[in-house]
Amino acid sequence: MAKYNGKTKGRRSVKQEYEDDQFDSIVKSGEVRVEEQKTELIKRANINKSIKYKNQKQKELVKLIHDNQIVFIKGAAGTGKTFIALKAALEVLQDASNDIHKITLTKPIVEAGESIGFLPGDKDEKTQPYMKSFEENINELIGKEATKSFIAAGIIEAMPLSFIRGNTFRRSVSILDEAQNTTPGAMKLFVSRIGETSKMIIIGDTDQTDLTLRSNEIHGLDDAFKRFQGVKGVGFFEFTEDDIVRSAILIDLMKRYKKP
Repeated sequence: MAKYNGKTKGRRSVKQEYEDDQFDSIVKSGEVRVEEQKTELIKRANINKSIKYKNQKQKELVKLIHDNQIVFIKGAAGTGKTFIALKAALEVLQDASNDIHKITLTKPIVEAGESIGFLPGDKDEKTQPYMKSFEENINELIGKEATKSFIAAGIIEAMPLSFIRGNTFRRSVSILDEAQNTTPGAMKLFVSRIGETSKMIIIGDTDQTDLTLRSNEIHGLDDAFKRFQGVKGVGFFEFTEDDIVRSAILIDLMKRYKKP
């Protein structure tokens, strides 16, 4: 067999093995430091204690999220669905016993008018307006500086639903908002991303879909409410117009939309 520098050709020398091991050790050490820094950021963040539940149902929703791996939520505008879901997600993140290190935020981009492809900028610039509501809610929950730190460290990540194919959500809480704008196929795409030690929260207002559906079709959120009943670890929650907390007049406005 041919020799090369005193060693068998094609094999690593003792020196090469040592250098490779040292490099691997440095990389792993760096990864550990990054994870330690993220953990410290999470520990230091304080959820605003002045924020109180506006009604008993909001409190019940948080418990449901803690107790289940996947929770589907539907309800009228102004009931605090997204805000309370984010509060619960941050609580889950800060509880070390959950072994969860990330919050992933997504929503379908379904709009009347221009397609996102024609908007200027790269992916982040195109989708930033759609994700702004998430950031504003998180600012209120943990403050602007902590929110910026979480985003910069990748502890909080936002992406459109169309970008998640091929991903697996591990050690994360994944929130899908505006789920009334998903088809059953898009909902299947989202829930099939769930990995080990993960939770999912799916939120929508079934009265405000922007999808164009045929008479015999339903959107992904209503389909999920029917399809997953009885599955262990899956919870369902529904707010009504009477649970609106955003504005007193909004209760009457939304009820008028129910009338023929």
